Formats: sequence, structure tokens, C-alpha cells
Amino acid sequence: MDVITNHNRLRYNSPLSSLPLHAVSLQLSASCYEISRAFDDTPELPGVLLFDKKNFHSMISRTKFREIMNQPYSKDLFNQRKIKKLARQFDSAPMMLPAETYIGTAVENSLKRPAEMMGEPLVVIQSEVYFIVDIHELFRAHARIFSATVKKLQAEISHSNLLREKLEQSTLAAEKLARLDGLTGIPNRRHMDEYLSSEWQRAIRKQTSLAIILIDIDFFKNYNDTYGHQSGDEVLLRVARCLDNEAHRPADMVARYGGEEFLIILPDTSEEGAYALAERMRQMVYGLKIAHQGSDIGQFLSISCGVCCLASRRKNTLPDHVICAADQALYQAKLAGRNQVVIAQQPTKTGQ
Repeated sequence: MDVITNHNRLRYNSPLSSLPLHAVSLQLSASCYEISRAFDDTPELPGVLLFDKKNFHSMISRTKFREIMNQPYSKDLFNQRKIKKLARQFDSAPMMLPAETYIGTAVENSLKRPAEMMGEPLVVIQSEVYFIVDIHELFRAHARIFSATVKKLQAEISHSNLLREKLEQSTLAAEKLARLDGLTGIPNRRHMDEYLSSEWQRAIRKQTSLAIILIDIDFFKNYNDTYGHQSGDEVLLRVARCLDNEAHRPADMVARYGGEEFLIILPDTSEEGAYALAERMRQMVYGLKIAHQGSDIGQFLSISCGVCCLASRRKNTLPDHVICAADQALYQAKLAGRNQVVIAQQPTKTGQ
């Protein structure tokens, strides 16, 4: 019998290839007698694959074949007919799925078929080879998986301490994800605001310096217009990774400020140190050599940076004032031709 069986234990993520795979096939040029003999010789055979030479044509199930055989004509006459003529009577495309499809997914897809197709086998493709899976075997396997999953969950429920620990871990993981930007994976604006406020208070309390760098990707709108938004997202991810790799200290934070802007928070960092890091980041991004035909200043993608340092003596300055000063410095960098770093004046209460 042409059947492949995988005897591995079924799990929730078991693929269709773990079920018995039937591979009985016939050519359209053969007679219907060959189909009848195949089903008689193998009672558990759910269907027969039909090929037009080397090309897959269709599949006829045992149920559909018996329905056609019950039509009013002699068995001998029926057996003499070519499969090609018979195929016109069941010309309905079978559901075809890759062999790596999960059993649960295959069940969901099969249940979406019309009622008259619900009991039909599935055609499974593995390494460009066609097989048939019995729909009843699929449902039985899914029932066994479901039963095993329920038993496993019941066992886990009895260990309440373990479940509580898992819940706490999941909560912490969710909180961590809530602090990250969904595209770049670096801290988002909300987390950045919280961290800047905390570090600002610490800098005032301990009379230390606090520097920030505000970065903008030059001509990013032109990049999106030229290469598409998907490429733009990829650029944001690459730039974010590049900036994050340059901020080596544990206390340093590279965050997505919004759109194509990034903000770097540098505790205990002087103005000179922040400028040096910003210049290094600028060079590293340009060194990625990301082609940018929409740029007015060069052939590669570049960034502009505004640097601001909160000196310990500026006790009346707020975090927003520091950002405002860095933003003004960034604006000056753009006016000066972009792809450069500008240091801001010490911020005041009004941010002027």
C-alpha cells in the first residue's frame, strides 16, 4: 500500500505530515476499473490522485467514486470508461495544503468548505510530492490533540503557585513590551518620557550633568516617496539598531521620539561627551551606505543631530526645556545643510 505514516506523538503543533499520507495515483488515460480495483484492494484508502502525465490534475475520493458508480449503467461499461471522462463528473477542486500545516489549522480550513465537500479528503503537498489525508483521520487526530491538551491544562491548574508565577512573568513581559516601540524594538515615547523625568530629578538632586541628543533622518519623507513605506520602516529599524549599538553604557537610552526622530538620554554626560557620541552616530549611520536618491545633500541616508546638556547649576530647568533646546539645535543643523551635529545653548525656563 502506498502510504507514509509518522508514528510520532501528536502535539498541538503537529503538522499534517505526522498523519498517514496516502499516495495511490493513476493517469487520466487509465480506465475506471483501475480506480475500482485500488479502492477494493485498500479498504482504508480515502482517495486516488489523478495525473495528466506528470502534472497533478485532481483527486477522486472513495465516497465520490461510489456515488458515480451507483448511476444507472452496467458495471462492465463503467469499468471500460476512461478516467478522463469520469473526471468531468467530479470536477471540483480539492483542498490542497502544505504538509507543514498544523493539524488544528487544517481542521479550521476544512470546516470552512461547502457542506457537500465537508467529508472530502485533503490533498497534502510535501516537497512537490502529492499525498492524500483522510478527513476522518484528521478529525480523530485533532480530537486526540484536544483531549491531551485539556488533560495537560487540568494538570497545570492544580499547580496554582506555578500558574501564579507564570502570570506574573507574563505581566512583566507585557509591561516590558508596552514600553517598546513596535517597529524598532527600542524604548517608545512613553518610556522615554518616564526615564527622562527620573534622570532629570536624579541629576538635579546629585548635581550631575544630563545630556540628550535629538536626531532626525534627513529627507525621510522623500525616502518614503522614492522607495515606499515598507523600505522606510526597514530604514527606521536599521538606524535604530545603529544608534543603540553606539550607546554602550547601561544607563544610556536610545528611544524613538516619533516618526523619523530619535532621542538619546545620556546621564552623567558632559556637553563634549554628548557631542562626540552624536558625531560618531552620524558617521555610523552614513557609513551604512543606504542609498537615498531623494536626498538633496548626498547619495546615502544621513541624520542631523541637536545636542543639549543640562548643567548641574540649572536647577530651575525642566525636561521639556532641554528637549526644546535640543530641537532648536536640530533645526539649526538642518538650516546649515543637514548631516551634521549642532550644540544648543543652555536651556532656560521658557526653553528659549
